[in-house]
Amino acid sequence: MKLSPWWIGGVGGLVALGVVGLAFGVFQPGWPEPVETTSGGGKSAAAEFKQKAAEMTAKVTELDKKKRGWKDELSRHRVFVSRSLVFLPKVSEPVQPLNPAQVTEDGIQVGWKLKYGFSPEDPEVSQQDEDQDGFTNLEEYEKKTDPKDIASSPSKWVKVKIESVDPAKVTVGLSGKSEGRYTLRFKIGPKPKDLDVVVGDKLWVVGTTKGLEILKSEEELKSKVGGTNLCPHAIPLLVKEYKEDKGKKMDEKTKTENEYDDSMLVLQRLDEINEKFEIKIDERGKPRGVAWSIGDVKFISTIPGEGKMGPYRVGQPFSYAGKDFALVRATPQKVTWKMKPEGEQIDILPK
Repeated sequence: MKLSPWWIGGVGGLVALGVVGLAFGVFQPGWPEPVETTSGGGKSAAAEFKQKAAEMTAKVTELDKKKRGWKDELSRHRVFVSRSLVFLPKVSEPVQPLNPAQVTEDGIQVGWKLKYGFSPEDPEVSQQDEDQDGFTNLEEYEKKTDPKDIASSPSKWVKVKIESVDPAKVTVGLSGKSEGRYTLRFKIGPKPKDLDVVVGDKLWVVGTTKGLEILKSEEELKSKVGGTNLCPHAIPLLVKEYKEDKGKKMDEKTKTENEYDDSMLVLQRLDEINEKFEIKIDERGKPRGVAWSIGDVKFISTIPGEGKMGPYRVGQPFSYAGKDFALVRATPQKVTWKMKPEGEQIDILPK
């Protein structure tokens, strides 16, 4: 039997109205709850469908809340990125920038490297010489100078080392006295050289390759200086005064009185040493004088283009790197310079 199109259309319309009615019964609030019928103690199909729909809606709401929370957290969490640091923690936490006071493994602070355009991570920075002034970046950092400006360099004398120190010395003693005259004994080798003086005399003592020269006038000094055997530095001496001190004293061991003579002649060096020295008369062949260095002292600078310096002698003034100095002490282990006029002392060590 052939069905009429009108009949088919009517049936379809009824079915559609039934589905719409069912949907409104499930999802629209305030409508009468659908009648749940149990079958063997279970829920109806409509009730199960509504429960699953509610669970799904709750999950979607929870995910949306989490998404908004992540956006808020990321907006508060800032990631610091620099040439030397990219920090992306797995767990959100505050990130601090590089600490300028932190000292890297090569001994230089991070802040100093960044200030002068060096990479804090470069291990070669400390040994580089950016301005080619003879000082490494580490030396410039330690002396607080500009590593990229040759005019801002550490003091050049820190690069000076001892090359050699001639150990030659001259001893000066008082070997005799008589009626206001005093006999000075100078000794540089096996043979001493005696010279009679009076208070107020001025002398110049010079060690040469031929021995000891003792000059008694500036005219004689001027005629000698510049010769092949005479160092330009002569030790100028002034016979300052004589102090009488003699008599008798008790010998505690023998319980006897013995004569003594602790009289002294005072000499004053008039070079850069500028000190007074008290010389007592020899006692039983034992000299009670002083010993002065008169050997050549040579230096060497590790600054490119400078090289060897000297020779100089103790008590001699000289200039270096725009400053005036005097050599005041010398041994093979340490030579001491005194800066003029400030008086700062600088120790030079062997190379």
